[in-house]
Amino acid sequence: MTPLTAPPTPHTRPFAWHAPTGSFTAQPLPHTPPGLDSADLPALGRTLLRHAEQAGAARPGVVGAVPFRPGAAPHLRPVDLAAPVVTRPVPVRPVPTLPVATRTLPTLKRAVSVPDAAGFEALVAAAVQTLRAGTLDKVVLGRLLDLHLYAAPDPDAVLARLRAAHPAAYAFSLPLPDDATLIGASPELLLRRAGRDVHLRPMAGTRPRPADPAADPADDAARAHALLHSAKDRAEHALMVQAIADRLAPLCRTLSVPRTPELASTATLWHLATPIHAQLRDDSPGVLDLVPLIHPTPAVCGVPTGAAQAHLEAAEPFDRGWFGGAVGWADGYGDGEWAVTIRCAELRGTHARLFAGAGLVADSDPAGERQETAAKFGTVLAALGFAPADLPDALLEAL
Repeated sequence: MTPLTAPPTPHTRPFAWHAPTGSFTAQPLPHTPPGLDSADLPALGRTLLRHAEQAGAARPGVVGAVPFRPGAAPHLRPVDLAAPVVTRPVPVRPVPTLPVATRTLPTLKRAVSVPDAAGFEALVAAAVQTLRAGTLDKVVLGRLLDLHLYAAPDPDAVLARLRAAHPAAYAFSLPLPDDATLIGASPELLLRRAGRDVHLRPMAGTRPRPADPAADPADDAARAHALLHSAKDRAEHALMVQAIADRLAPLCRTLSVPRTPELASTATLWHLATPIHAQLRDDSPGVLDLVPLIHPTPAVCGVPTGAAQAHLEAAEPFDRGWFGGAVGWADGYGDGEWAVTIRCAELRGTHARLFAGAGLVADSDPAGERQETAAKFGTVLAALGFAPADLPDALLEAL
């Protein structure tokens, strides 16, 4: 196998953001003040916006990510948003699929699921018992997939494939401080603020699509119909929407929440989604004030939030870190756009760590929930070059 040229280090990479509303890349400004590890997102954002202004930025801004765990420090960097911002959708040029030789077994040394498939099903079964006892209404249980590869993936190529396969997603590439890159194509808008207008599109409820939806449109439509009319998924979705609306309502002059969800699709999955539109009472709060108000949503955590967080802290055998958090940008006017950090991975040299979660309610099926996470891993697996039709045995066993 021909060795791949080593990609640039994360420290030399810009932040890349590609959304339905527009795309941009931004290089973090140099000489970021040291010691900024505050867990207070709005305060940290204000400090970095002042730094960007002092550094001469024509349009001071910040980019970065918020971890899943409340109270953990976000990763923000100051940028100049003046030149690179594009305020219209950017056409995505198709990216050729990888040659077969680069997406078969020789690229993969080892694949490890944390927990393994049987362990995840056991955790789901235990969570279902807790849900049936009435302690929780919903909890979102996650798993990791660690891939050890022979060659380091190029984040630019991975991002290009994600954009080509998921042009309606929020695709991002964020350099992290530990020589890693957080990369993904999230289908879920956490929130977007433009003046007093705030838009959200939370998702909960999932069905995998056929391997080739165009080849079997009847099966694809049947799966979408089953999801839209699933009492279990509709109930799970309603819990999430109500929790988000309750958090927003005190700040809003108007709050529009549709009574029923709509179907949203990616290349591989169907989701239930509810577009929410709010108009704030005042010019504040800004987007960095709203992110910690809304995050973590029941789509990545559960209901009630505190009890779900406690369950995950005890049950998940790993720290989610950035997974299940939020990623995006903000400017000095308080505007910005943030997505939920799902369908994502951390790339660090020849190691790729992927995350997927499943929303559990009292009648969840352990095997079905495990299969749902396997389908969600597929978004990044395909971008890394692992086609569904020819996954290596070691990877199939891990899923």
